[in-house]
Amino acid sequence: MLNWSFEVLLIGCTVVCAASAQLLDPIKNYCTRSDHQSAVKNGMLYIYMGSETFVDEQNYGAANGTITVGYNEYVINVNLSTSWDWKANISETATNVTANPRTGSVPPQVISGTLYQGTQDDDSIYLYGGTTSYANVSFPGWQGPVVPTYSLWSYDPESAQWSQFDVSQNAPYRPSNGAAAEAVDQGLAFYFNGELDNGSSGQELGIIAGANVFVGGMVVINTTDQTARNLSTAQVSADLARARGRMQYIPGVGEKGIVVLIGGSTFPANQLHSTDIVNLLPMTEIDVFDVASIYNASTPDGVWYQQNATNQNATEVPSPRVDFCLIAASSQDSSSHNIKSYMYGGRDGSDPPNYFDEVWVLSLPSFTWTNIYTGVSPRFAHTCHLVGNRTMLTVGGVAAASQMQGLYSVVLPTCDWEIKGVGVYDISDLVWGSVYNATTPSYEVPDLVVSTIGGSRIGGATMKMPSFNFSQNGLARIFGIDAVDDTEAPSSTTHKKTAIIAGTVCSIVGLAIIVALGGYMAWRWHKPHTDPEQVYEKDGRAVEQSELQSSSTSEQPRYDGSP
Repeated sequence: MLNWSFEVLLIGCTVVCAASAQLLDPIKNYCTRSDHQSAVKNGMLYIYMGSETFVDEQNYGAANGTITVGYNEYVINVNLSTSWDWKANISETATNVTANPRTGSVPPQVISGTLYQGTQDDDSIYLYGGTTSYANVSFPGWQGPVVPTYSLWSYDPESAQWSQFDVSQNAPYRPSNGAAAEAVDQGLAFYFNGELDNGSSGQELGIIAGANVFVGGMVVINTTDQTARNLSTAQVSADLARARGRMQYIPGVGEKGIVVLIGGSTFPANQLHSTDIVNLLPMTEIDVFDVASIYNASTPDGVWYQQNATNQNATEVPSPRVDFCLIAASSQDSSSHNIKSYMYGGRDGSDPPNYFDEVWVLSLPSFTWTNIYTGVSPRFAHTCHLVGNRTMLTVGGVAAASQMQGLYSVVLPTCDWEIKGVGVYDISDLVWGSVYNATTPSYEVPDLVVSTIGGSRIGGATMKMPSFNFSQNGLARIFGIDAVDDTEAPSSTTHKKTAIIAGTVCSIVGLAIIVALGGYMAWRWHKPHTDPEQVYEKDGRAVEQSELQSSSTSEQPRYDGSP
């Protein structure tokens, strides 16, 4: 596992907050983009708002000219219906954000919220949550926080019109940094916990600058009628709340699918504190929500299960982290559902922080982790999407906090070396590239994952249960497996899990959680070579298929990197 830390050495940087920033184009002057909201629908990637740094021009991460800290104030559209190469011919456009024609209200200028794609027969996408950034209040067009009454908005890409919805009766605040997932087939959008600060709903709550409050509950939005429910999450973490974790919906499991919750930072709910990256949860603790349970009147808050996840040898798992991203893909015979934990975006809470450039796969129902990629170009505060059959499209993100601040450094790129703000990863062949293929073949299970769960590239996984058995019968039954012991499924008000506080490791349903902390590859960023191909594009050597299949700890290069 890559464990990367460094100290940023600043040199003669020029960061401006001038009125001239109004001339900057979020596409042409792109330097970095982070904490944005994005969704894919009908062959188009939509990117809404987010923090952005702008530059006169850049060359694969090397900035030329003045850097301006600001915001993307547009909806950026990336065409996914045709193939492209982000080095040569990617199709990007920017659409102005306009007021709701019925109310005159303008959508909130937020970061760290989420975009939901809505159902296939709905033309709109949906914005929920988010907070206002104060990084540069002099940036032209900057908007301060607005009242949280309308925390749900819709956007019709065809007409470029926005609409707003009042869901405040059941979801009175506008949280940010919650974990989001969407059951598109059911018109349900989930938002788990999150936090409030003076840029979200903090003005009403009196939260001072630099402080935040974690909030409990899971908001379930029905995108077909724009209503919301707020479910208790006491089953998951008692009086603790979570921020900066990630969730993924997995269809075809159980009656209505499941939602898998991974990682994040925990803190007692409704208490004021000064940091939101604290008490990180181990990646051995996986929470599973049975979507069918919310249709049952006897379980109004739904049913959660907790399961211990391990590596095949019960030792190596991802280290705790926040701000990563997830996508999901199932084998052709549905014998396994592989959640790709794209931790290319990921960081921990240490001082200085460790940033991660890794891709891990969590295979279900065996709940086993497999490391399929480790590199030296970390990324966090990004989003990712499964597009086509087997392409993970990554959007934005930064390698270190200094990039968000527009600071020059001699130890890492100033700008995003992916000059168009997107990355392309084949999740079957495990190859990074700049070319997006709109007609990729069917998804196949990577060889490294096959070596963990058995079967072949088309499925047939032989490892169908966790190494230490299912923690609860109810969870086993969801996966179509007979009861394994006498443990009962949790009710809607019991089975509370205790998270890690002050370094204490607790157990879940009698299973000891052990996090492997030793044996990681420790890297320290040295002064890079002057060749941008070597510095910013991974190893800079050609990809050989034998290398990709050799070992989960091999450093698989992205591609040859010729600009």
